[in-house]
Amino acid sequence: MENLQRLWWDEETIQNYHVLKKFNYWRLELSAIAIILFSAGYLIFDFECWGYVELCLKMGLVQLLIYISVVFFENRGPYIRTLFVVALSEYNCFIWWLLGQSQYKSAKLLLSNVALSYTNIFEWPFILSPWIRGFILFKHLIFWHYYSYYFEETEAQYMPHLISFLLIWLCDLSNRNSRKSSFERFLSRKKLESAEKRLSVIFNLFPDGILILSENKSILYVNAITSQFLECSQNNIIPTLSAIEYCQGKKYSHLSNSNRLIDDINLVKNLQLNQQVVLGLSQTESHNLEWRVQKVLWDDQEAALLTIRDANHIIKLEQSISDNKLKNILLRSVSHELRTPINAITSLSDALKTESEATGKESFKEKLDIISVSSKLLLSLVNDLLDYSKILAGAFSIQKRRCLLRSIIYDSVNLIKLQAEKKGLKLVTRIDPMLPAYVFTDPLRLSQILLNLLSNALKFTIKGNIEICCILSSKEKLKVIVYDTGIGIEESRLSNIFKEFNTQVSTTINPSGCGLGLFISSAIAKKLGSKSIEVISEVQKGSSFSFLVDIQEEALIDQLPIEEINSGIISEDLPLMQIKDFNRLIEKEYPRVLVADDNDFNRIAIGALLVHYGISCNEACTGKEAVESIQQNDRKKKPYKLVIMDGSMPELNGWEATKVIHQLFFDGKIDVLPIIIGYTAFSSEEELTLCTESGMKECLIKPCNPDVLISKVLHYLAT
Repeated sequence: MENLQRLWWDEETIQNYHVLKKFNYWRLELSAIAIILFSAGYLIFDFECWGYVELCLKMGLVQLLIYISVVFFENRGPYIRTLFVVALSEYNCFIWWLLGQSQYKSAKLLLSNVALSYTNIFEWPFILSPWIRGFILFKHLIFWHYYSYYFEETEAQYMPHLISFLLIWLCDLSNRNSRKSSFERFLSRKKLESAEKRLSVIFNLFPDGILILSENKSILYVNAITSQFLECSQNNIIPTLSAIEYCQGKKYSHLSNSNRLIDDINLVKNLQLNQQVVLGLSQTESHNLEWRVQKVLWDDQEAALLTIRDANHIIKLEQSISDNKLKNILLRSVSHELRTPINAITSLSDALKTESEATGKESFKEKLDIISVSSKLLLSLVNDLLDYSKILAGAFSIQKRRCLLRSIIYDSVNLIKLQAEKKGLKLVTRIDPMLPAYVFTDPLRLSQILLNLLSNALKFTIKGNIEICCILSSKEKLKVIVYDTGIGIEESRLSNIFKEFNTQVSTTINPSGCGLGLFISSAIAKKLGSKSIEVISEVQKGSSFSFLVDIQEEALIDQLPIEEINSGIISEDLPLMQIKDFNRLIEKEYPRVLVADDNDFNRIAIGALLVHYGISCNEACTGKEAVESIQQNDRKKKPYKLVIMDGSMPELNGWEATKVIHQLFFDGKIDVLPIIIGYTAFSSEEELTLCTESGMKECLIKPCNPDVLISKVLHYLAT
């Protein structure tokens, strides 16, 4: 408050000093006019007024010196300026007092009031202290009213005393009220200025440009960023607005039929008060600008509030989203198309292995093992790509079910066993005997992590051994550790190895891989119950990767005495029949099976597998052909018992075909409703939901373990 009062007083004295300066200037002008008039009367009209001319010249000279002094002290400090004003005021009052004491005794009361008025107008406004003002008032009473009574023989007159006292009291009261009002106005103005300053700061820091135009297109307000967006000075904003046109196809409003921004602004008056309209997008050399306009009241007049938003980041974000969608679609499509031939390779290689073992052609077994393992490793890479697209799309998930833990571990190890032997590496598997036989987790995802970590260890280990250790960390936690004696990882690179497309750990030893394995594995580990995959590594000595898995042992149902085979099944958990029981079932005569798939190799592979077990089947290339084949066989009283249905097919996809088949049964157009198994390369929740909603009994993911596929076929044919 003291700072504000000092600022107010400085401002007040400066204003009062300007008034004093003007007053003295007028006095100088009056002196000059008086000199001219008296001189003219003396010289032209021969008036006896030379004494007045001399007097005016003297007074004019004095007034000139006073005015020069006033100008000289104008730019001095507040204290020096105040002392000068007090001295000047006292000088004038003293002159008037002398005149009242000598030449103009009869006008003494008038001169007293003149001196009082001069003091009130020009001296008191410069004195803040009430004590000093009181002293000056007391001095005025003594000099003008009591001096002559004590030092001269003058008759006492009480009325002038009373009038003077009242005048002094009224002047002081008026002065105090005036100061109080002035200070209150000053505070109000400072508050308003502070609010305007804060508002201006907010508007200038606002990321959007703000421009307020009156009806005649004068600028009422503009913030700093508007000039940056329009790439012009504030003086050229209106001409720049007149030249702006919307981008092609980016005019959103219908205020006018013109493509010029200014034409829409001219029609803002037709809007309702506070109604906002998005006008469209324009483009400068470095900005894409989105324009919005709103009709508002500004200083009691209607105005157009223009909001200018930099749309560069929005356009980039939309482009990024579009690119990501395109990338996801591409990855998903490519992964699906890769899975389809891999399914054929895996199925036929497994069939050839079985046939070579049955015929005793052991020479082909090793080569077929290489084909089988390579196709499964390739499938692992495809799965990584597909999972990456799911992570980008926010659709990554797991499907937990009851599964055989040791089968998952051994199947993963067997996939790299052949390569480890070729490199002369020792492959060690250690499993805690305290681990339960069955656990509740996602077997596919657990296998994926194990295979990625084991493949990673295989790639960067030249000699020594690779070890996988599985221990019971707690009642519901499985801890998996993969050791290797490879080249190790530098400490500076450990923080980057779980980033996508990271292939810089060592490209000189083994450049293979797409750089997604560890990134995907880390994401899966978090879903399975681990905070992260922990890494301990020492250069030229080896590395260890470990993670935890929730197995929920207590939630498991009673274990069944069967051996479960790892597969790509995502469905309800059904007991699988052992291969040794197949011969007993094959002796029966089975109804026909329909295989619907648009890929020739897949149909051949599935057909070969079914024929191997003595199951006859028909084929369909599209969903439409599948529906027609079911209708034909139903009319012949030889209905299909089972349909293996691909999801993505031309003309009519598998899900739509399944719905049509169910509708035909409900309408009474077919007598027997076949059991339909989905067999698709898509594995997202969306596609799996489509399988369930369309009426499929369950869904198998390509490529599926042949033993699992045939066991499912045998199970449903036997029901």
